[in-house]
Amino acid sequence: MERKNQVRELFCTRNYHSLAMLSDNLNVFIQESLINFSNTSKIIVLDLIDRLYFNEVKEMSALVDIYFGKTLKELKCVIIDEEGLREHDIFIKYSGPNKYTITNLNLPYLPYQDEVYGSINEIIHKFRDHVNSLKNYFAELERIDRFCSVMEPLYPTYRDDYRKILIDDRTWLHVEVTPDGGATNINLIGQSEPWHDKLHTGLLNWDHDKDIVENIMSIFDLSGFPSEFPEVALKPDSDVIEKQICGICLSNELPDTPGVPQPLCQNNSCGVYFHRSCLYEWLIANAGGRPPAFGVATGTCPTCLHPIACSENNDR
Repeated sequence: MERKNQVRELFCTRNYHSLAMLSDNLNVFIQESLINFSNTSKIIVLDLIDRLYFNEVKEMSALVDIYFGKTLKELKCVIIDEEGLREHDIFIKYSGPNKYTITNLNLPYLPYQDEVYGSINEIIHKFRDHVNSLKNYFAELERIDRFCSVMEPLYPTYRDDYRKILIDDRTWLHVEVTPDGGATNINLIGQSEPWHDKLHTGLLNWDHDKDIVENIMSIFDLSGFPSEFPEVALKPDSDVIEKQICGICLSNELPDTPGVPQPLCQNNSCGVYFHRSCLYEWLIANAGGRPPAFGVATGTCPTCLHPIACSENNDR
């Protein structure tokens, strides 16, 4: 019972003003445990709490903000970029002596995420260097999120390297941002012929001295971007905006699939939006249930019967 009370008091947050204080008290607790416990207990203690690990946590906490997670073996490190403008979280798991892995970070997938590292310091230095190399990537995403009506992702983050931008009430522009801040894989969703012609011509004249937002406005001759809700419908005596719903599942958001309904039918008079996943499954079911070649299902719009095609990839 006395040992349990010591552990409970050890991790009482009101007793600490810094991570270093906690680390010092942990070291004292471990030393006492090694003296008082049997040889078997020593092995258990050393396996659960590595003194070298906590010493490194203490040293690194003087350089970056470090927080423990649900367990003592889970850490969150907060990295500030060289411009001092952005904070980035990196989540680390300690698996044993000189064994650290990255469990999560708010950036597109990186090849080095799956590596096993020998120290927290090694991870932080590699991560900081990579964050600093992405300053143009961050700046372009921030400009798009600030000046455009972003329809997807529903909650944009730096992890999402694409944006779907509202051009008019039936047209979205899909654009991906490269690590150096360039634009790639630009295409229209629910496009009409005039918008398609403008995009084709504009891509040939893309000005690399301008940012992505400026190029989009130039391509489509826009002086500004439309509202996020192009076809707003206000309830009587209410300012609540009704969101677009899917013409198949009759809802706005799906519990297990990110994204909102899109104007996937190219018939301008249709006016019905669909979740990409709902439309894809609908077309497959109507074609007999056999998965389509190359991941593109074809058929007719469930509403207006206009010819329609849908890719299985939700990000395209």
